Amino acid sequence: MSQAEGRSASGKYLLLEVPNWSDAANESEQMSTYLRLGAVKDPSIAASPSAPRASGEDLAARVTTFIDDERARDGCPDFIPVADRKAETARLHTKGGWRDHSDGNRITTTRGDKVEVIQGNYRMLVLGRQEHDSGWDVSGGHVSEAGITFEGSSEIRWVQSYDGTWRVIEESVKGDVITTFHGDTRDTYYGRLKESTTGSESPANLKENPRILDRTWAEEIASYTGSAARPVPSISDETWADRITSKTTAATMSDTTTCSGAITSSTTAGTITDTTTAGMMTSTTVCPVILDTTVGDTVSTIVGSEVEIVTGQTGELTIGGEDSITIGTVMDITLALMLDVCVAGKLEVSLGAAVKFNAEAEFDITPKAVKQCVSKVETLVTNAAVAATHSFF
Repeated sequence: MSQAEGRSASGKYLLLEVPNWSDAANESEQMSTYLRLGAVKDPSIAASPSAPRASGEDLAARVTTFIDDERARDGCPDFIPVADRKAETARLHTKGGWRDHSDGNRITTTRGDKVEVIQGNYRMLVLGRQEHDSGWDVSGGHVSEAGITFEGSSEIRWVQSYDGTWRVIEESVKGDVITTFHGDTRDTYYGRLKESTTGSESPANLKENPRILDRTWAEEIASYTGSAARPVPSISDETWADRITSKTTAATMSDTTTCSGAITSSTTAGTITDTTTAGMMTSTTVCPVILDTTVGDTVSTIVGSEVEIVTGQTGELTIGGEDSITIGTVMDITLALMLDVCVAGKLEVSLGAAVKFNAEAEFDITPKAVKQCVSKVETLVTNAAVAATHSFF
């Protein structure tokens, strides 16, 4: 053990040293501990990877910079230029002050409080008994962590957005996260992009597509997208699936759609089954013109009474055969001119009573009847066509 006062090119120092306290004959196995106060004794080996092992400068050489040395912070409060930050860090191991080293363990116990106040930067490097760099860097007023626990990156920089602000950019590649909240939560996002991606079209090993399960119990659920004052310019929703099952159970339901432009709905399927069970259904459509086109066979079954009321002109055109079978009573009342034109055969079979009442004349157009009253039928057809044109257009 030795204690010495000395002077170097940097100034005065006090050295308390216990060299080779392990009494090892081999220099590579010798262990030393020292405490130096004041100036650096030998600046030439400070933070040198090739310095003697007993000096500990080979370990000190692993930390020679701070993250804030080159951090983008132009225009931030208390701005310090990069050159000034680097110049101060360059004196990290030669400035002097307090330097201690131990080849053994260092254990500090404090029964009471402990306070450390650091005017400059602080960096901790832990090798973990291996060659891994882990720890944290506290420089420029920001705390940054590093380690092999996760693959990713973290960056803090000053940006001019929002009249100047600090921005944190983080990327985490792996890790399981289980989060439980007991309390209120609120998420607010601003910026030019909010993107979320789950899985991919090309899953691979360690990048499998997950199963997604979402359960919600709540007193109230409200969802708002845009507003009358700020509507969303465009919304696209696209779903691709082999099977979709949707079930909704509610006491009452209200669905309102208001569109100032056109609404286009297209469904392509092998089979469509639509079942509705209700005590009463009311459907109201207010539209100047409705075009309904069905390509294919149509079967409509009504178990119960059907009442259809049309206020206005009705036109029906059948090109092909029409079979009308009524099992029961039919009452057909026409209180105006009725024009029934069929360009093909027409078969009507009624297995029951049929009552037809016309308040005005009814004309059955057949080849024989046409020969007898061609001029009268032409007049009626022309008038009916004009009336239908005015009604539809």
